[in-house]
Amino acid sequence: MAIVAIQLYDAQATPVNHVFNPTRPDQIAALWFEDTSQASPIGYWRISVELKRPAVAVAGQSSKDRVYRVKVTMHEPVLETLGTSDSGLTPAPTLAYVSRGFAEFVLPERGTLQNRKDLRKMLHNLLNEAQTIAAIETLVMPF
Repeated sequence: MAIVAIQLYDAQATPVNHVFNPTRPDQIAALWFEDTSQASPIGYWRISVELKRPAVAVAGQSSKDRVYRVKVTMHEPVLETLGTSDSGLTPAPTLAYVSRGFAEFVLPERGTLQNRKDLRKMLHNLLNEAQTIAAIETLVMPF
């Protein structure tokens, strides 16, 4: 399968499409994508996808503890420009903070394709459920 850009709309009133282009493997099992629309690389939004396979099976080892791990991460740095320099020039933006989101899937080696489809789809739906949205966006837990 070819690695292609990932396009995601943000949550603005008029959604903006962010294009995350593949950059390089960080390690054998990870892929990185960057939205390079910011003026400085320190402000690039990033996505990483990592797949860790179970170690090679050994005779007598139970498969119940053998799992694949898939971790999907989103990083959204925010830049700020603080004042002006003594020369009157505006300094380059600096990193103010980074919002991050992680989803990790622990997938038993014995699991089926349907098990994995169900888990991915249900987690997607959970992230779009009203109580989950309230907790993430307004920092208010339902009670």
